[in-house]
Amino acid sequence: MCANVFTPAERIAQAVVVMIGLVFAITVGGFILRGGPGDVGLGPTPAASPTAKPPDVKFTQDTCCTQTARSMRATWESSEKVVKAAFQLTPDPGFPCSTSLDPSGAKGVLSCQGLLRGGTDYTATLSLTLGRDTFRYDQKFKTMGDKLTDVKWFTEFENPTGDPLACAAASIRIVQNYTAKQDPLTAEQILTTGKPYNKSRDPGLDPVAIATMQKRLDPNTNYHYYRFSTREEATKSAVYWLVRSGKPVHVISLAGQHDPLLVGFTGVFGTFYDDPANKIDQVVVEDPQRGDMRPETANRRPDKYRTPGFQTGQPIGLDEWYGDEWWLRFTYAGVVSGVNIDRSDGAYPTPHWAGQFVLLVDDADAEWPSDREGRAKWH
Repeated sequence: MCANVFTPAERIAQAVVVMIGLVFAITVGGFILRGGPGDVGLGPTPAASPTAKPPDVKFTQDTCCTQTARSMRATWESSEKVVKAAFQLTPDPGFPCSTSLDPSGAKGVLSCQGLLRGGTDYTATLSLTLGRDTFRYDQKFKTMGDKLTDVKWFTEFENPTGDPLACAAASIRIVQNYTAKQDPLTAEQILTTGKPYNKSRDPGLDPVAIATMQKRLDPNTNYHYYRFSTREEATKSAVYWLVRSGKPVHVISLAGQHDPLLVGFTGVFGTFYDDPANKIDQVVVEDPQRGDMRPETANRRPDKYRTPGFQTGQPIGLDEWYGDEWWLRFTYAGVVSGVNIDRSDGAYPTPHWAGQFVLLVDDADAEWPSDREGRAKWH
């Protein structure tokens, strides 16, 4: 074998070529391993090579995350000031979604312009830009189906021989236990505590007292009462607010003397109130009286059937719902057994509740007092 012989000048040239090749290889390899601009992973991850530390982000989404309200509303807070915020929802709901950015640059609100599909897994992706870097944060949740589950039932007959005045108090207890996962007061205690908040001579709890006690027991709720001229509009609105809020709806029935809870429906409810696809076949109700199966309470309205279904959600056809006096056959009465149960504190012209159908819903209006009629507009 023979060895090649190179001059010193040739060896220097070879070394230069090798160095250039090495620099090129390092540059290309570094780009491939690092990824190009916009290549992001699960949040928080920078969209480009980071020059800043990812901020800490806190999401607050009421009713998240397994039976989430179909109205997309979540707030976010950043530990650092951001210059740009963007929001994308997956799968695409078919209508615009966006995030606001507060002038402080440290918080905003995620929202969409319609009701999301029920029983669907979603990922809300928030992208925050700080300087040259963009970081992504994912919030995963599943919307409620057509019926809320795990809404624990309580009876109004804590004293089987007492006056049947605690139906609204028992419904308040049911809602509070569902929203706050706490049970600090019995129905009788809620009734006693709530009576001073009445704005009428109702011997039980009137709509103002119901809303006030709901707020006192769970400050994160914002229940207000609404009035409707027809039972059909009241029913459609009850279903709308159920899916919009993800919380039970108080339905004042029996001419103003009873308070069952709407917890579901059968049929279809689309992306907005007047969606042509909307079709309600049945309402699903929990009833603090008619779910009590104990023999010692059977003498209370024995003409009305009872079933354990009222403890978990009993489907009721619209013929019965509209036609039975226990439900929505009659409007709110002004006088019952010689007692004026209409609102009479002078805050509104009279008749107020009388002659109307009345619901209490969580409209998320935290700035509005509980003793006022709700002010939300949805159709």
